[in-house]
Amino acid sequence: MSSPTRTRHSPATRKIDIRVNALERQEEALIDCGVDPAHVIRAALRRAVKNWELGSEFVPPSEEQRTRITEWRARTSLVVDAAALTALLRAHDPLDVLSKWALVCGQIEPRVWAEIDILLDEIAVRAAAQNAEKVAPET
Repeated sequence: MSSPTRTRHSPATRKIDIRVNALERQEEALIDCGVDPAHVIRAALRRAVKNWELGSEFVPPSEEQRTRITEWRARTSLVVDAAALTALLRAHDPLDVLSKWALVCGQIEPRVWAEIDILLDEIAVRAAAQNAEKVAPET
């Protein structure tokens, strides 16, 4: 009999839980875009972390006002480089009292917000093109 194979995390990586939301300045466009805002934010998060790697330099969290609409919040887990996370911990949280998210949100959130803006632009362009097709007279 063979025993079940166990999956193990590489010792060179750590898993962290993250949560992001849109900015307050993005609320109106998210409401008006015709797509569920939570879906836009999740898509933006996927795009933002697709090729992202944790840097060992601490980036303070942005002071931009996040939306208070908690239903839009996207949550996931990321696997990050353990050495980079350890460097952040040693330099900015030697007592290990902060969440790991607090140490990396300054690197990820601006990328997500930029992707939300890009997605909103893409949605607007597609909506305009669809409206133009409906209005254009047939030849």
